[in-house]
Amino acid sequence: MRLRHSAACLVALSLALPAPLAPQDAPPQRAPQPPPKKIFVGSFEGSAVLTNEDAGSSCRYEGDPETPGVHLEIGAGSSIAGSIAIDMPAPAGGACPPLRKRYAIPEFVLVGPSLSFTDSGGNEWTLSLRENGASLQGLLAWRQGGAEEPLAEGFTAPGGRRPIARLSGEVRLRRVLAGGASGKAPAAPPTSAGKQAGHVLGIIGANVVGLGLLYGANELGKGSAEGGVVTCSPRTCITGAPNEPCFCEGNVLSGASCGTTPAGVPIGAPCDVRNNTPCQAGLSCNSGFCEDRSGRCPY
Repeated sequence: MRLRHSAACLVALSLALPAPLAPQDAPPQRAPQPPPKKIFVGSFEGSAVLTNEDAGSSCRYEGDPETPGVHLEIGAGSSIAGSIAIDMPAPAGGACPPLRKRYAIPEFVLVGPSLSFTDSGGNEWTLSLRENGASLQGLLAWRQGGAEEPLAEGFTAPGGRRPIARLSGEVRLRRVLAGGASGKAPAAPPTSAGKQAGHVLGIIGANVVGLGLLYGANELGKGSAEGGVVTCSPRTCITGAPNEPCFCEGNVLSGASCGTTPAGVPIGAPCDVRNNTPCQAGLSCNSGFCEDRSGRCPY
C-alpha cells in the first residue's frame, strides 16, 4: 500500500513539473569585417633624375624643377588606380632620345607615409609623403623580368641597336591643387552668376556643417531628377599630363546613385565616386574635384 502511494506521488510530481526547455541555437556569429580601405587621391607633378642602363648604351635624364617632367595621378579611378606620364627632353649630345612614357597604375599600397606601386611597364615606385602630403619623394627602379619595351619608338642608337627601357633614379613631386597650382591654395574655377550661389553654399555645406547646406545648395537647381528621384554623375576621370587626354570611365553624366550625398557634390568641391561622394548630374569628377565641360576633361 505504501509502495503504491509513493508511485502515485512520483507520477503526480512529474506531471506538475514543466517540460525541459529545448536547447536554443547559439546566435549566429558575424564574420569579421575587413578594415576600410584607406582613400588616397591626388595629382602630383615635378622633376626626376633618371638613368637608362642598357647593354651598350647609357642615357641620363635630368629634369628642370621649373618644368615638370613627371605627372602622377592616383586614386581617382575605379578600374585603374592611377597613371604616370614622363616627358623629359633628350640629353645633350644626340646619342639619346627624348623620354616620353605613359603607364597605368593597376593598384597601389599606402602604409603610413610610404606609397608604393608597380606601373604597367614593370617599374617599381617607392615614394614617401612629406610636408603633410604636399610632396612626394622617392625612387623609381626597373624590375628584373618586367615588360620589354624600347626606350623610344623608332630610335636607333649608334651602331644600329635599339636600346630597351631600363629606368631608375630619383623623383621629386609636389601636389597639384584645384586650379593647377602646385603647393598653393586651390583657386575656385570661374562660375557664372547663376552658379555662384549654389557653388558657395555647396562648399560651405561640404566643409563646415556636413550635408545639410549642401542639400540646400542643390535645391537651387543643381542635380538631375529622373522619375522624381535625384540622380548624380557616375563620370570619373584621371587627368593626364598637360595637353594629353584624360583617362575617363565613360561620358554618362546622370542616372547614378548620389551615394552618401543628397544630390551630389557641387562644382569645385572634392569628390570620390568610389567613396560614395559623386558629382552632381552634368559634372565630372576629375582627379578628385568636380568640374564641368570646360574643366580638365571636356565631354
